Amino acid sequence: MKHYLALRDVYKSYTQGPDMIPVIKGISETFYKGHTYALTGISGSGKSTLIHLLAGLDVPTSGAVVYNDQNIQQFSEKEKSNFLNKAIGLVFQYPYLIKEMTILENVMLKGLIAGKKQSECEEQARILLGQVGLTSKIIGYPGQLSGGQQQRVALARALMNQPDFLLADEPTGNLDMQTGNTIIDLLLQAQKEWGMGVIVSSHDGYVTERMSTVQVVKEGSLA
Repeated sequence: MKHYLALRDVYKSYTQGPDMIPVIKGISETFYKGHTYALTGISGSGKSTLIHLLAGLDVPTSGAVVYNDQNIQQFSEKEKSNFLNKAIGLVFQYPYLIKEMTILENVMLKGLIAGKKQSECEEQARILLGQVGLTSKIIGYPGQLSGGQQQRVALARALMNQPDFLLADEPTGNLDMQTGNTIIDLLLQAQKEWGMGVIVSSHDGYVTERMSTVQVVKEGSLA
């Protein structure tokens, strides 16, 4: 069976005072492992909400988010944890690194949570940090890195368990053009090597040019 993530007639609204504000309006779409997708559209169109729904970080008001024939809203806590740790890699606009941990430890953490041996996690983290060009920084701390370097660490962390899907929400939003382009190049290099599905929300033209499928999010629907 080919791994996939899917939205099945998904609606999402948020409460604002006495009102319900619709953000996602009945989207049905399937995303396959091995393919790359860009979700683009103006700010506030619902791109980030879609990423959060696909990752199980938010729940639909109605409809279902499905991973390999399973409704992720019906996962037990353990199943949800396994889904986030093993099936999904996440990169956000901000790196969200743990400042008290070394660079190596930040990348290892996801593997340790998944139950891997420490020696295995350390070996894999060193390989990943080498691939993103940060071998010399592994014993340093996040505060000693530039914004672009921190985002490279976040990418290495997301790849730690070789997920089926890497979901990235505006990963270049806080970076200069050259640094942002480098992050996307590294992401696609990893995708080519491991065959993940990649779904990126972005209004960056370089991102949309590099993805195989581009979908425009407009007023809560896919145009």
